[in-house]
Amino acid sequence: MDSVSIPLVVNNHITVQAAADYSGYSLQYIRCLLRCGKLAGLKIGQVWLIDKSAFVDYLEKTTKTTDRRFGPKQPSGI
Repeated sequence: MDSVSIPLVVNNHITVQAAADYSGYSLQYIRCLLRCGKLAGLKIGQVWLIDKSAFVDYLEKTTKTTDRRFGPKQPSGI
């Protein structure tokens, strides 16, 4: 059986894996943000899709804070 690859961007939504690769956050942390409502996303079955513009806004907000525990670790580019 061939595996089906999921695109990284679908209708302005990105996968949790793509968000983790871009931001340096762990998959678990991003899923936690989605469950808590701190990130806008859409859950289809067991798969989360993150609104790309909301994710970029969240990253900008966290990089402006003086508390260095938050924010992207090693941004690469969406």
